[in-house]
Amino acid sequence: MTDEPRIDVSALIIDDLRNRQRERRRHFLPALLLAVLFVGGSLAVFGIRADLLDQPPWQLALQLLLWVLCFLVFPAIGLGLIFPKKGARLGLTLLAVVATIVAAAGQGLAGFTDLARHLTGEHGLGCVGLMMAAGLIILVIGVLSGAFSQRRRPSTIYWITAGVTLASLNLVTWHCPATGLAHVLPGHLGGAALLLLLASGVALVAHVRQRRER
Repeated sequence: MTDEPRIDVSALIIDDLRNRQRERRRHFLPALLLAVLFVGGSLAVFGIRADLLDQPPWQLALQLLLWVLCFLVFPAIGLGLIFPKKGARLGLTLLAVVATIVAAAGQGLAGFTDLARHLTGEHGLGCVGLMMAAGLIILVIGVLSGAFSQRRRPSTIYWITAGVTLASLNLVTWHCPATGLAHVLPGHLGGAALLLLLASGVALVAHVRQRRER
């Protein structure tokens, strides 16, 4: 009498997880490449602010940190490529919020004046328009890649849309030389908040539809 072959359940689970990770990377890497190329091309077309490298080192470092968060960390969490603990996720969220405000405004945080004049001034609405257009294009790249259907929980899409918003905001920050909070608050941060709401709504619809089609 011979023993029946035993099934290694642990090995099957590990193999299944590896297959899922490969599938998610297959969606992530092309979308990442297209998003980076789009942002780089946009900066080449619209121009990089002349004082980019003249900014304080700490402000430039925060902007570089935001590029890492928006292109790598946040999408990786949303897709399920990395699984930080709840405390780490909260810390990343707070870091992104603080870094976004400080990196965008920088030394302009000290000059909160003439808000109404800047709201409809030379740069304000133009920055919002550029940010919205860039954000929606990056969002389309994510939708077409199938990124929003990779996880069952709808809440995971918000990490990706946060990355889309940060990428668009950083693009505008590297393009627009205005630093006063009176301009940055409505023209940059206000536009980013609006984009985040719009992108989250579009992403949620895409998530529901793509999950039904699978």
